Amino acid sequence: MLKHKTSVLFINNSGKEKKAIRVPTTLLVSWRKYLAVTLALIIVLCASLCFLIFKKTSSFYSLVYKNRLEHANRIKNEIDVDKVKASFKSIDRHMQQINQLLTERGLSKLALENAGGPETFDITDINEVAAFYETELGKAEDVIRHTPIGRPHPGDQTSGFGHRYNPFGSGSVESHSGLDFRGAIGETVKTTADGVVAFAGTKGGYGNCVIVQHQNGFQTLYGHLSKINVTQHQKIKSGEKIGEVGSTGRSTGPHLHYEVLINGVRTDPSRFTKL
Repeated sequence: MLKHKTSVLFINNSGKEKKAIRVPTTLLVSWRKYLAVTLALIIVLCASLCFLIFKKTSSFYSLVYKNRLEHANRIKNEIDVDKVKASFKSIDRHMQQINQLLTERGLSKLALENAGGPETFDITDINEVAAFYETELGKAEDVIRHTPIGRPHPGDQTSGFGHRYNPFGSGSVESHSGLDFRGAIGETVKTTADGVVAFAGTKGGYGNCVIVQHQNGFQTLYGHLSKINVTQHQKIKSGEKIGEVGSTGRSTGPHLHYEVLINGVRTDPSRFTKL
């Protein structure tokens, strides 16, 4: 069928140059049919290629989905939801108790500020993370309970720790071993930490005085009291009333004298009255 050929003459615009080629006659007669067949083949090839691409892509995403689903199920199995809930409830409870302790001592509550950064942890570690914070907050609460922080009385501070002029008017300089807080006779004086009453009675220039022994070598002293509300060896809690403001002993007027000692050495209480 392709043996019969027809000559095709190509002439340029000037009519001078010409070129002849021979093509099968059937192509000239049935070119529409051959063009349609060619287009059909191209369409079939494109469709086949698209199908192969779709199949491979679909298989890839199916595998990704399967892996993610398996990962999610593994996380679900590894996380003890009830344990995590209990841990976070415990964390909330510790935070509330810590803030209550701070408030009772005239200090600001702890607050979690907005923060950011790239630090992350795998969600499967949440059991361990929750347990860690629960333990650490428990330790923090215990430290706060047994460390004398905050104020024993809300009155204004009238004298600081260190040297001062003699309040009795001699003009001399004397060493002051604590802080003085202005107050009225009968106002409540509270302990600043859990502990045991080591002394409750009259003690020289301190007048009526209470000394409380705390953990880690801490002691607190409350002097010039008008009334003592605790007894020696009594266990007391932070914020508990131990006496009332007075002017007993070496005193020029109603106020509370407050000292903090560490292993028997007097230290500046203002280090602990503000955080």
